[in-house]
Amino acid sequence: MEQRQLEFFVAVAEELNFTRAARRTHAVQSTVSASIRALERDLGTPLFDRSTTRVALTDAGRALLPEAKKALDSLDTARAAVEGAGLGLRGSLRVGTLSGLTAVDLPGLVGDFRERHPGVRMTMTVAAEGSEGLLEKLRNHQLDVAFVGVDTAAVAGVHLTPIATFQPRLLVSESHPLAAETAVDPGALAGEPFIDLPAGYCNRVRSDNDFRRAGLTRSIVVEVTDLTTVPDYVAAGLGVALVPPLRAEAGAAVVPVALDPPATPWTLAVARSSALPASRAVQAFLDLIPPHTTTTSEY
Repeated sequence: MEQRQLEFFVAVAEELNFTRAARRTHAVQSTVSASIRALERDLGTPLFDRSTTRVALTDAGRALLPEAKKALDSLDTARAAVEGAGLGLRGSLRVGTLSGLTAVDLPGLVGDFRERHPGVRMTMTVAAEGSEGLLEKLRNHQLDVAFVGVDTAAVAGVHLTPIATFQPRLLVSESHPLAAETAVDPGALAGEPFIDLPAGYCNRVRSDNDFRRAGLTRSIVVEVTDLTTVPDYVAAGLGVALVPPLRAEAGAAVVPVALDPPATPWTLAVARSSALPASRAVQAFLDLIPPHTTTTSEY
């Protein structure tokens, strides 16, 4: 089993496409395909299910992926020890994030990382499925790091480092009857139309769980994928929302109202798979997050 074979395998496993994997590894597709076939012969089992429309990992391929990544990272660490740190980090780093995130200065963080480590191929994506989608991609080794919202201290298969904790409260328009209240019982909201994020996003999951535990139901009339757009919909009188303090509330015709009892808080965290040790590139990225984190209770 050669290093180049493992590099080709990891590229195909992460891209699920031989053409993109060849482009990523600066090889021709026939070379990548031949290398994967040779690796499968050597291991005595197929690593991919191939069809004319899709490429998918087999059970054997899924088992090999974390071990292949660990082997490549070990080789990179050994090479760096011999050659010296002056050559800098190499490899790839795939980061997932939530839309509208302001608690972390992502442009500054990404720019800082790329300036310090130009040899690392870095990509950043926003998951349409929210935090649950990002966590699933971490478990499937489709991402290396992700910024996620969680309402629990532990998530199976994932290592979490908390960044900030947010306390949701009710947000209503200035003309709403509840705008004059100092605190509202959640039971009084059962008949209200709500604005929230889609299923799978932490703010939605947290609110759904709170209402379910209280034996209450609610009606979602507007779903948005960016939490920071909620105040505009609330100000327009389309519904109420349960959200943490948002910078986007400034200047909007909205009023925050406390809940009694309070809603369950949720935490913004940086996550990585617990099945793999942090690679040098991942660790370098994690080390840069604190200087680019804002000290605020606002999202």
